[in-house]
Amino acid sequence: MILSLTFHIIENEYVIRFKSESAVQSFLVKYKDLVKKQVYGLNALVIKTKYPPKITSDILYIQNAINYRINYIPNDSLFRKYQWNAYITYLDKAWDITTGSLSIGIAVVDQGIDYEHPDLASQFDMSNKGYDFVDNDDDPLPDKSTNSEIHGTHVAGIIGATMNNFIGIAGVGNFRLYSYRACNVEGNCSDYNVASAIIMASRNPNVKVINLSLGSSIGSNVIKEAIDTAIKYGKILVAAAGNDGGFVNYPAAYDSVIAVGAWDTTGKKANFSSWGDKLDIIAPGVWVISTINSNLQATNSCGMNEVLKGYACLTGTSMATPFVSGVIGLILAIKSDLNFKQVLNILCNSAEDVDDNGFDRRTGCGLVNVHRALLKAQTY
Repeated sequence: MILSLTFHIIENEYVIRFKSESAVQSFLVKYKDLVKKQVYGLNALVIKTKYPPKITSDILYIQNAINYRINYIPNDSLFRKYQWNAYITYLDKAWDITTGSLSIGIAVVDQGIDYEHPDLASQFDMSNKGYDFVDNDDDPLPDKSTNSEIHGTHVAGIIGATMNNFIGIAGVGNFRLYSYRACNVEGNCSDYNVASAIIMASRNPNVKVINLSLGSSIGSNVIKEAIDTAIKYGKILVAAAGNDGGFVNYPAAYDSVIAVGAWDTTGKKANFSSWGDKLDIIAPGVWVISTINSNLQATNSCGMNEVLKGYACLTGTSMATPFVSGVIGLILAIKSDLNFKQVLNILCNSAEDVDDNGFDRRTGCGLVNVHRALLKAQTY
């Protein structure tokens, strides 16, 4: 099954951004029955109605609620068991410099993460695992009764599956993981849930990097505000460029977000990977092995004619994005006070130039080179 990168406007749902908290309360008094939820961290409400109110002096904007989609192309006809992405990016050499640190927190805004997985459990603080904005509770565990909510767990494993534990795979590094569940079982991620997740992750002092393996072909005011909030908190945001082969999708297309495209196993940009002036860098995104919910089995996973429990190979810019998030975690493990522009500068000036000289619209700065990036970070 292929999940294409699409969006749609959520029918009869609107986000209203108010100028003040008092305006929110006044609206609640009059229209409580229309209100579905409040957007975390903003004076904004989500209402469900066929007829939205008109903009008044108390309202900054009213927008349709927009559905975002997670960016992966699951396929169990896979051909390689080992982590080719570690070698093509010189990650194996980079581990001689650092393997990361649990003092570096990386937030995954996605479907829920199976924090019970034996390859992920040690990376979570069980007293603060994150939050579930779909079910509105503090338990971001995915629905493990279905095989359709594995995306967040797969993304998390690429970033930080436990190293040197004799089982499964090694993530890019050793990091503290946080799960902010903004996407439901079907992979639908309302922009207001994504925005709430970004803001909550931004307010977590342990979080340094926010991973967004999701996207839409149109932007969202409420997500842009959330990203601006994250920047004010000094967070580094990384997002998937998209899988539609067109121009870079949102939120990756925002200038304050690092946009990541996918590199193929055949030594070129993956043909599905979105591109354009907003693309920053590319990373391995085809047949990437990682964790899935620990109770699930993947038959013939990675083309090895065997059944793997709790692991599978997936393809998409969703898989390339957490790889770069993990690389940024390694950079910050060396110098934790680097900001967004400095980190992007390190990534770009150390990348492999794989297309036209310098920046180009197909591959951005080029293919991430982890070892070279860490060497630059040491002397930055």
